[in-house]
Amino acid sequence: MSDSGESILYEHPLSEQVRTYLRLEQLFSIQLHLREQDSKMCHVAALRNLWEILDCLDRGDIKGELIKELEAQRLHFLQLKESPYIDDLKLQRFLEQLEQLLTWLGRYQGKFGAKLRADRFIDMLKNRIRMPGGTCSFDLPELHQFLSKPFQYRQQSLSEWFTHLEGLAQCIKILLRLFRENGDFDKVTCHQGVYQSSLSNKNNPQLLRLRLPRDSEYFPEVSGSKHYFSIRFMEHVGDDVQPAASDLSFELAVC
Repeated sequence: MSDSGESILYEHPLSEQVRTYLRLEQLFSIQLHLREQDSKMCHVAALRNLWEILDCLDRGDIKGELIKELEAQRLHFLQLKESPYIDDLKLQRFLEQLEQLLTWLGRYQGKFGAKLRADRFIDMLKNRIRMPGGTCSFDLPELHQFLSKPFQYRQQSLSEWFTHLEGLAQCIKILLRLFRENGDFDKVTCHQGVYQSSLSNKNNPQLLRLRLPRDSEYFPEVSGSKHYFSIRFMEHVGDDVQPAASDLSFELAVC
């Protein structure tokens, strides 16, 4: 997520699934940015980023979890059709979007990223591109040839490789947006740099979001689960980092 001009936004997942979604969201964002840059170094970074995405996709049953989460959201929004305060047209369009994503997930064959891994060029990069300095022309002459192609060719190739992930990126984008919209920011104060709270009164929390002023001297270290969380604020003291000892205010949303 982008920070606003006046604040810094920190997000902390409350489950392993959401942790993976946030990591993939960031990796997808980096990929889309790098491929648009007319720079050989950026396109090497984009290829390295593709392998980071594939490594991330190896963790857990992402497909099954996404189907479960999106189906729960679909049922929730179906129940809202009876509310007189809901825009029927917008709700219907959103439900259709959820149906399309669920249909895409149901039809997706195999594991996410499997088709990309099967691409001969991408597979060829697997070991060398992860090595420090492993993209030199003597290590990967075929990559060196690829980078000598015109920008439009390289950009088109990166776009075609990413098509294998576009549906997944859309699923994660929608789900994280729903999570984020499910919590409002409140101003809270912590005592001597520590804030703790139970989540027993929140139904199925997924995400903590913290906002601090952009010029704040503090940054948060968060630990938590769906039942309880703790925030310890840290500050720079000279060349060291130490726990904050003063009371301070910040904005918090439990989503």
